Amino acid sequence: MGGPWADANERVPRTRACFRGVHGDCPHLMSGFGGGFDPRRLRLEVGGRLCKCNCHSSCPVTGERSSVNIRAWRESCTCPGAAAERIRHDQAGISFPDFDLDEEWAKSRQRSRSRREAFQAARAGAAGRTREDVTALYIAELRSRGLKIPEGEALDANVDALTGNYLTGVRLMGRLACDLWKLLRPPR
Repeated sequence: MGGPWADANERVPRTRACFRGVHGDCPHLMSGFGGGFDPRRLRLEVGGRLCKCNCHSSCPVTGERSSVNIRAWRESCTCPGAAAERIRHDQAGISFPDFDLDEEWAKSRQRSRSRREAFQAARAGAAGRTREDVTALYIAELRSRGLKIPEGEALDANVDALTGNYLTGVRLMGRLACDLWKLLRPPR
């Protein structure tokens, strides 16, 4: 990476091999693992950083992203230096976290959707039932969707919300916000 007066070629993130012009030795994966916010795509990206040299244009891993899941690079990269880099990683015992942000985000959205559906289904069946029946109904709906059952005050607040009493949930949220503030406040 060059300075502010660098030309376009110096601003492109490249491996040492591509920078020296030895494109046959370039593994396409730059040293390091990282991530951050991509302002062009307005999203978080986590993974291995990729070399953006034009010699990688035919590789299936190449795309708009500045980073890629290491598993995708290991399985799909067809660049000439990638095989040697994979062998070097295996011999050195280097392993990267097998974490795919997109996959985890999709799982989180699915859990949230399932939890909302369980709540709505329990609310529809809660009319005219006792608190114990509503609790059992809500737990059955959560279990049928394979969701974790909240414990203690969180379960009580959800059951109260199912019966139309939101005050318990508001109190719980207020207390949690105060506890968080006590944890994060600057020292005196």
